[in-house]
Amino acid sequence: MSIAVDQWPPEGCPPLAWPHLPDEAARIEWYGAVIQAYQALWEGHVHQPQISPVDDVALDKLEQHLGCRLPSALRQYHSVFGALSLREKLCSVKESSCQIQPLLDAFPGIVDLVEGKDDEDQVLALADMLVAFGDYLGNGNMFCFHKESGEVYYFDHDDGPPLTRFFCRVEQYLDALMILNLAEVHDADDEGEALLVQRFGKPLVRQWMY
Repeated sequence: MSIAVDQWPPEGCPPLAWPHLPDEAARIEWYGAVIQAYQALWEGHVHQPQISPVDDVALDKLEQHLGCRLPSALRQYHSVFGALSLREKLCSVKESSCQIQPLLDAFPGIVDLVEGKDDEDQVLALADMLVAFGDYLGNGNMFCFHKESGEVYYFDHDDGPPLTRFFCRVEQYLDALMILNLAEVHDADDEGEALLVQRFGKPLVRQWMY
């Protein structure tokens, strides 16, 4: 059933603001409320995101294949929600055209991208430690986590340095993604971007958004 215009935003939709998240249970609850509002926005559309939790067997199998543990926030997200297509698409745990995999497998062209550059060895050594888990709008730019530190890097094949450290932890990226989703629900992209700049700074947000 469609939601009437005068009922928008839908009941239970969080405000467009950084929430107080005292623990992981509160974070997952917030994610769920944001996702539910985003689903309502796209209700009846072919691209309406569908929650599809991933079981521990599939998550364990992926970790064995990668040779490393998934960051706990990413594993928990997939165990509750799965790979949803929201403002950005998270890669799938299971084998697909867009799956969680080493960056060098997801974008082998990075070798040619940095060939002959002064920092070629350093970039490739870092790339070898990265696992792609988020596909930025399907344009080849991806968010990746570091196998050892869990830090999140942005792979940009268009301009500037190909690898930029963006977040200390995966949950920071997921929190930021929820702000982007809320901005679309509230039809307030400028306000959403301002919240991201407030927390992460204008240079990173501009590289991400533009």
